Amino acid sequence: MKITADGKTKLTLVFVMALWGGSFIASKIGLEGLYPVELATLRFAIAVPLLIAITLLIEGRKAFRIAPKDLPVLIIMALTGVTLQYIVQFAAMTFTSVTNTALLINMGTFFVIIPSALFLKERLSIDNIMGIVIAFLGAALVATNGVFAFTPNLIGDGLVILCAVMWAIYILVGNKLAGKYSVLSQLNYIFIIGFIGLLPVYFLTPHHAFGSLSITTWECILYLAVVCSVIAYFFFNDAIIRLGPSKTAIYQYLEPFFAIVLAIALLSEPLTAAIAMGAAFIIAGIAMADNNLKILGYFIKSPEPAKKEHGP
Repeated sequence: MKITADGKTKLTLVFVMALWGGSFIASKIGLEGLYPVELATLRFAIAVPLLIAITLLIEGRKAFRIAPKDLPVLIIMALTGVTLQYIVQFAAMTFTSVTNTALLINMGTFFVIIPSALFLKERLSIDNIMGIVIAFLGAALVATNGVFAFTPNLIGDGLVILCAVMWAIYILVGNKLAGKYSVLSQLNYIFIIGFIGLLPVYFLTPHHAFGSLSITTWECILYLAVVCSVIAYFFFNDAIIRLGPSKTAIYQYLEPFFAIVLAIALLSEPLTAAIAMGAAFIIAGIAMADNNLKILGYFIKSPEPAKKEHGP
């Protein structure tokens, strides 16, 4: 069976969510030896020159040519997707758990899909809406292991929700430049501006000497910089261009699933019935939200768009 271009993009998104699922573990381990701003800054200190080198090799200097009028959009994306996103997210993880972070960060999907339906005129069927709800419930089961008690510090949970809002802004604003520039062109400006925004905070806050960092800490930094930033961001931004904001955002429900799967594989955490059920909910929910599974639509017909009347 031949896989369509959209199908390949969706499979790539699954791969991206697996990589980002691992970022929760890498971030938590990294924060044992680094301060939040320090981890964020070192991550992009490595990612930025690597991305520039890759871009020059593949697309040359022309990739850095953009219209000045598009710079404000890229600045917003840099702040919400890099500078503020990771300062706030890593700070939140010092207050709350990986579990709560993995669950609450997925609230960004709601903040993407609702504006997309209202302002970008993306139509949602009854199955799409039900799929979003089912996938969220699955993410909740996986992330909480069936114990719905938010006991960690509410400050941390609130900061994670703020991250979800910023990530939604990143996705929605990024849609404005869809197809206008290559993914590498956009990412270079987002990363460079975002990194510049991190530097003042880095120098004004405590940080460690490079030589004092352990090998494990450097491994976490490299994973976040190379795998989660350069590779995963590239394919995620490409998916926004190809599929649109809401179709791309729905796949983020896979993040907590992969975070738990990797924790089971790498940290020997147990596989529970709640996790297995949550995984089934996530898969079914994404299938419904992405029009690959139709259940309610057989019984409840979505209203047809109004036909335009032609004048005499």
